[in-house]
Amino acid sequence: MTSPVGLIAGRGALPVAIAEGARRAGRSVVCVSVQDADARLAALSEASYTVAPGELGAMIAALRRHDVREVLLAGKVDKLAALRVARLDAEGARAARRMADLRDASILDVLVRALEEAGLQVGEQARYIGDLLPAAGVVGRRPPSPEESEDIRLGLRIAGGMAGLDVGQAVAVHRGVVLAVEAAEGTDAMIRRAGRLAGRCVVVKVSRPDQDPRYDLPVVGPQTIDVLAASGGTALAVEAGRTVLVERGRCVAAADAAGIAVVAVPPQALRSA
Repeated sequence: MTSPVGLIAGRGALPVAIAEGARRAGRSVVCVSVQDADARLAALSEASYTVAPGELGAMIAALRRHDVREVLLAGKVDKLAALRVARLDAEGARAARRMADLRDASILDVLVRALEEAGLQVGEQARYIGDLLPAAGVVGRRPPSPEESEDIRLGLRIAGGMAGLDVGQAVAVHRGVVLAVEAAEGTDAMIRRAGRLAGRCVVVKVSRPDQDPRYDLPVVGPQTIDVLAASGGTALAVEAGRTVLVERGRCVAAADAAGIAVVAVPPQALRSA
């Protein structure tokens, strides 16, 4: 009998999409939720647990209880809120001592290493959701205008540089001016800030140059499209094959209804921007 897929889930719709994809592939799911994971996960899982972000030993024990061998990481965890709680079990404390800093990549690298040392294989996020990673080209109804395309080119250059520094993965641009760069507040808050500054913007979201496909792929969902529309956003560019459009049909429909151009750019365009 095939062992279940383990899923360590944070907030957002991505863990739900992965659980649904795993079930379509004939795999059962054991979910370990941290920090306000989607309630739908319990119905999609053979077994469901809730632990604090620092309770790494409890996560591993729950997965071992069901003979899980493959585990996926998905969803957002509010790092600042987690640090304020700072409830660590013995495994969590051991992992924390290994962290050189508190950047997302550093935290996740240590988490992956701890899971692998516990005998678990950490799989790529896209394994069960390949249909949610758009190919290069226009995703919605409207292509970007020439002016928007110019802002996208600038955004690709700036976002690529910022992602390489592990600051954030998205920027907002208007007529050649960088309005906002994503940092710890997240993409949606960054878009709102750009909207307050200019009332209009083009948003570009990319992966890190050394992106580990096992975690933290850029994600865009319907909420981001709604925030973009409310903030005067006119276009969104994402990286083809490396950005997840969660609830893709809803994203495209919402963008089309708001007149927002959505385009997926090939990774080589990012390198040449």
